Order: sequence, then structure tokens, then C-alpha cells
Amino acid sequence: MVRKSLFRKFVFTLTAVMLLTCSSIRAAELETTPQISLPTGDMAERKLSDPIVMLSPEEAQRYNQQMAGYERKETSHLINRAETYYYYEHLDPVARQIYDVLFEVLKDPVSEDNIGLMMTNMDPASAEFYYEFNVASRAICFDHPELFWLYAGTDAEISFLSEALMQNGFYFVYFRMREPFEHFEEQMTAFNLATEEFLSDIDTGISEYETVRQIHDKLIRQVTYDTPAAEGPDPPVGQDLAHTAYGALVADSAGNPHYAVCDGYSLAFEYLVQQCGIEALFIGGNAGNTEWDAGLHAWNMVKLDGNWYEVDCTWDDVGEGYLDGFTPEMEDYDYYMEALGDLEYREKLDHYLFLLSTENMRHYVPDIEMYYITKDGRHAFPLIFESVHIRLNAEEMGLEENPGSILYMDSMVISLAPQALWDYL
Repeated sequence: MVRKSLFRKFVFTLTAVMLLTCSSIRAAELETTPQISLPTGDMAERKLSDPIVMLSPEEAQRYNQQMAGYERKETSHLINRAETYYYYEHLDPVARQIYDVLFEVLKDPVSEDNIGLMMTNMDPASAEFYYEFNVASRAICFDHPELFWLYAGTDAEISFLSEALMQNGFYFVYFRMREPFEHFEEQMTAFNLATEEFLSDIDTGISEYETVRQIHDKLIRQVTYDTPAAEGPDPPVGQDLAHTAYGALVADSAGNPHYAVCDGYSLAFEYLVQQCGIEALFIGGNAGNTEWDAGLHAWNMVKLDGNWYEVDCTWDDVGEGYLDGFTPEMEDYDYYMEALGDLEYREKLDHYLFLLSTENMRHYVPDIEMYYITKDGRHAFPLIFESVHIRLNAEEMGLEENPGSILYMDSMVISLAPQALWDYL
């Protein structure tokens, strides 16, 4: 069970703050330095897919008849302008085949006659095929944030079924929605309109860096961290739209506009960047102030000018959260408010996890530039602290002991992600 830290809850600790000395600045120690407890344990841990359903010959024939009578719609509400999808490109052939068939079903999750079919020589009742199915379905969710309703995993789920007998060396496997997704058109229309509105004032004609920076900055200004959703089940199950791009761009399940938690921020960022022709990835793992208090968390990678970098929009959006922790009764309150009102320092707060290397993101240690020096030269203190981001890794996290778990499946997808070799300078 991961520890869940509450966002915008401040822990006041006695710290030995760096003593700065130079000819023009004299800095004294602050006796109390507020340290934000950053949001961890807020990534949804979706439940595993149900086991395969074995069909009788009569049931298989009925599905064949439904498929034959299905008329595919010429257009779909699903829109994604990405040229490539990283996780798809790096799956093994079986998982990629499943991915392809699943995606055709997901283009129209309303019609009961939209059933996908694949042939495989791998026993669909085996643990190996179950693994491939779950890896493929998670890769789709990570590649396609517009499938927010599938990532949420409550209103829309995929079933897979198979005839019990092998025919000519192959099994026939069917994929269909468990139930028609009734809210598809309504939610996708709202999502597409919100995306169009968000991107309407993003200038994509300058550079990839400026495009990504505009999206990052606008997203963290627009989205409010959804504490009630983060305080849900432990570990959280993706029942709330706050865990999706829909929560960030439209509203959470309670109807709060632009309310999201870490995976909502991350999936929205990925999707918006994709629509501008820039490759981005969803990354899941553990994050916290230290390795020992880290909980499930989500962030991103983005590819600029041929190089990968890491980004955590959720943790960059702590600026407003800082304000909740300061009261006039606090010692040195005026100095803290001065720091938060300093535009140059706030710029650092809002971008301290923006375009970093994997190594720096994994173990972030703020340097002297992250200390704020008060205008009177009396104090120097940080509002950004040491932290860790550790990608899901089966071996490192002991997930190999439970290879049937969803976290193990997720780790197999996330392990395909590249390394960001340096910070963006």
C-alpha cells in the first residue's frame, strides 16, 4: 500500500538553511521553513481485466453474424493528430496486433455490432495471452489520452472472448465493449471543443520549445489540483475523471471545471502536445520527497528537436498551493510572501521540473539558484526541496513477485520509455 500525501498540506520543519555570504549580501538562517508535501499516491491504479470468456460454436457464430452486419462509421469523435505513438511502436508483435484490433473497437464503443476479431496461435486462455492483452490495453491508454473513458475504467471496459477450440492451428479471439458506452458522443464532443479552445491561442509557429512551454504554462494556470479525488480509495481506482485528460480540460466527475490529479495533468499535457505535432509520453512511477515516502505518481516525457526531456506539470503547479500554507501569524511571513510575489522567483517555482534529464528527475536536488534572497539581504531560503521520481520498474520495485498485477503490466509498458540524457538548456 502506497502512502498518500495530501496536496497543499504543509509540514513545518526546523531546517538548517544555507548561510550565504558575499560582499553585498548578508543572509541569516530562518528558524522555520515550510516544506510542501507534494502530491503522491494520486495516480489511478486500474483493476485488472476480467479473464477470457470461452464461447460455444453457436455464440461465436452469432458474433460473426453481428460483425458481418456492422457498418463502420465514416468519421469518429476520436481525434489525435500524433504521427506516431511511442508505446505502440515498441510493443512485441502479439501485443501490437491486439492493440490494432482494440483500437478499431474503441473508435465506435456505442454499437454492439462493432466487434474486433484476431487470429493467433497463442492460447487465449493462457497467462501469456492475458499478459499481452493487458499490456496492449494499457499501452493504448498511455498513447491515446483521448480515450479518457477507457483509462477511467468504470463506464467503458473491453472484454475478450474466444472459441474454445483451435482451428487449423489458430484461435479466433473476439474483442468487444462489455456494455455500449452511452456517454461517448456527449463526452467526446465536450472534450474536442475544450481542446480546440485551449489550443486557440497557442502559437505553434515559433519553435517546439516555445510551443511546449506555452502549453505547460497555460495548463498549470488553468487546472486546479483535485484534492477530493486524490483522497479517494487507497490505492485510487480510476473512477473519477480527475484522473484523465477530460478532468483537466473539461471537468472531473463531480462537474468541477478543470479539476485533475497527476495522471489528469499528465494525460492532458501529452494530448495537447500531440495535437501540435510534437511527440510526448505518459510516465508512471513513484514520487515523493524521498524514496521512502514516495507514492504512485504520473508525469511526462516530451521530444524537442530530436531529444527527450522529462516534465512534471503537477508538481510545477504548486505556486498557488504555497499560498495556503502561509498565515500572518507565522514568523517571517512577510519574507515568504515577498518570495511568492517575486515574478522571477515564481518563474523558477513554475518550471523547476520542466525539461529535465531522467537522472535529474529521478533525484532532484535544488541548487543555490532555487534559494530566495530577501530584498533586505537578511534571509535566504528555498521553497523547492529535494525529491525523487522513480519510474515503474518491475525488478526494482519487487513487482516480479506478482506478475499478474496491473502495476506489473504497467511497468512493462513504462519500461519501454527512453532515457532523457540531459536537461534542456
